[in-house]
Amino acid sequence: MEILWADSGQTVNEVEERLRAKRDIAHTTVLTTLDRMYRKGYLLREKQAKAYVYSPRYTREQFGRAMAQEVLGALIGHSAETALSTFVDLISNDPDGLDQLEAKIHEKRRQRSNK
Repeated sequence: MEILWADSGQTVNEVEERLRAKRDIAHTTVLTTLDRMYRKGYLLREKQAKAYVYSPRYTREQFGRAMAQEVLGALIGHSAETALSTFVDLISNDPDGLDQLEAKIHEKRRQRSNK
């Protein structure tokens, strides 16, 4: 995703070339990964000549939010009390974390009461 966010609209070969600058990787791995990400809805693709050109469907922020919602939703669905308690513990490691969380809770409550 980072490669496509930095330079949208790349073929499998172009993504592979960028990845190879950092590490050895098989062409089939890049091809399979991009195809899976497309099928999951994370990427857009367009046929150009003989190759697909891939672009991110979401911005980095949208993608991060969607991933967090997916993971947190699964955790809360399984055990809300444990998930929330662990989340608060992790947030409290950041000096401003609890204040930010409290502000978000107040804002959400305000929004809900205005409906």
